[in-house]
Amino acid sequence: MSRRHVLSTALLLSLSTFLMGAAPAPVTLRWKVPPESMGYEYTTANADPKGSTMRVDLSSLKLKGVPASKRRQIFELRQPTQSAMVLVLTPKPSGDVAAKVVVTRMDMPKVKGASKQEQAMAKAMKAMEGTVQLRASLTPSGLVTSDLKREQRNLVAFMVELPSKPVSVGDVWTHSADLLKMGASWQGEHEVLNRVELVALEHEAAGRTVAVIDFTLAERHDGKFAHPEPDKSIPGMMEFSYVARGEFLVEEGRWRRLAGQMSTVSKGVMTTNSVQHFVLTPLAPIPPAVLAVE
Repeated sequence: MSRRHVLSTALLLSLSTFLMGAAPAPVTLRWKVPPESMGYEYTTANADPKGSTMRVDLSSLKLKGVPASKRRQIFELRQPTQSAMVLVLTPKPSGDVAAKVVVTRMDMPKVKGASKQEQAMAKAMKAMEGTVQLRASLTPSGLVTSDLKREQRNLVAFMVELPSKPVSVGDVWTHSADLLKMGASWQGEHEVLNRVELVALEHEAAGRTVAVIDFTLAERHDGKFAHPEPDKSIPGMMEFSYVARGEFLVEEGRWRRLAGQMSTVSKGVMTTNSVQHFVLTPLAPIPPAVLAVE
């Protein structure tokens, strides 16, 4: 290739870059928690105004020491129609972040003719108000480092987790959430979708940069709970999905808003069809009662 041709090609590439604009630099998304702590309210609302129901049928299970008449009992567990929690983030001397989640509201549906077991469960859930649901330690990128139960870890991770490395618009990564556990006796097929994407970087007139992040996570299992006697195996299905959009303020290091929907569908011993809408929004000031609860 001649020197003239090389120079012409370089000139064309430079002109193209100038006309199209340089690609925006990757952004690093990190929590920047002030010494006085940072608060968020996490509210959920059931798509069914009466609250969704988890129906448990023990008739297909052979429980040792439990007579068949008792195994045939079917009971229902109702989920709250609405709930609210407060997430409190506090900086640690190490540079990590301490997280505390406090339940502030648990609205249970009123059910006529509810069994004693159902009433006891509803009472226990209502009694969670004003208590700490969990505590966790996070890295500045929101990665949960505490040893928590799977459901607890998922809850706080969905609230705080950010990408571990700088990202550009269009970049896709995975979330650390572990959606479903079927147990050692489960046999079947499963599908998993785990996709988080930075879909936009919006530059506001006030000088703030907003990173718009879409979360799409889903897992489905179809199969059966194995039994030594094949004709007694219990067929079942379970599916969970989490779809959300978050708006993260890059310079301020915090969510402006995170909202979406969680759905659970199952069939078999446990039957449920639950859809919950959720919103995470800044809470300032943090109520003193929430800060004080241990």
